Amino acid sequence: MMFSLVLATKNRVDEVDRFLRSLTIQTHKNFELVLVDQNLDDRLLEFVKSYSQKFPIVHLKQTQSGASRARNLGRLHAKGDVITFPDDDSVYPSEILTQVADFFQNDQQWDGVVGRVYDLDKDENAFLYCGDDNSGIIDLERAFRIGITHATFLRNYIVKEICFDEAVGPGAGTPWGCGDDVDYLFRCINAKYKIYYNSALIVRHPNPFNLYNFRQLLWREYSYGRGNGYLLGRHFPSSFVWSEILPNCPYVFTTLFKGQFDYSAYITASIIGMSLGYWDSVTRQSKRLTIQNSKFKIQN
Repeated sequence: MMFSLVLATKNRVDEVDRFLRSLTIQTHKNFELVLVDQNLDDRLLEFVKSYSQKFPIVHLKQTQSGASRARNLGRLHAKGDVITFPDDDSVYPSEILTQVADFFQNDQQWDGVVGRVYDLDKDENAFLYCGDDNSGIIDLERAFRIGITHATFLRNYIVKEICFDEAVGPGAGTPWGCGDDVDYLFRCINAKYKIYYNSALIVRHPNPFNLYNFRQLLWREYSYGRGNGYLLGRHFPSSFVWSEILPNCPYVFTTLFKGQFDYSAYITASIIGMSLGYWDSVTRQSKRLTIQNSKFKIQN
């Protein structure tokens, strides 16, 4: 079984080197790296030359930014039986490709599998929503809670059929700074593909709270919240959306009472972002319906 790892990257060097080093120790050797390089310079060229002696690398240059745009380009060049989209700052444990290959070979019924994301140095979740201990089939609601691209492995035919929404996600140039992961998983599920969550499959990623300062984290929570809110509005009824947003409100006051002012600010930023993202979705759908109705009236 051959894997294609489609890696979108911009502005990172040391993190890319760290990921590539993790590939050199994989116990499953049958894979290729499709590197979609959105840097305007050649900062990664030496890495490509060095690591291409250890495993195949398809190096693609793309001047336009956007993780989803890069993945859409990379997926067209992927030749593997299984395709995945690691982050440029993630790390693959040495056994992960072997474990995924075993999963697909032993369970032919599944079109894809999602693992969980641990911190780089600790055996604990790197993000608030990135997996639990309960393995099982993924529906839309669960996809929203555990879907994350760099822990998702899909059979080739899915990725060749389904593209990423280039209007959402990091670097897209829109207010929706995340949601591309889950939106893609939604598209797969809505296309009737069977995706399984396997809690035993683990990839690594830095915990954002160990990477960014207060201002950066505040913006991140707002931007990601807005992306998630937009995503919720596109795929779920308003009752579910508000059931996701409103329960977070008491935590603002709980963390304030405990003197955790930073966390209170992060939660507030996320709530505001999700609310605005949901409003983005509602207004865009309303405009779309207005245009459709206008065209219908003109035709009649």
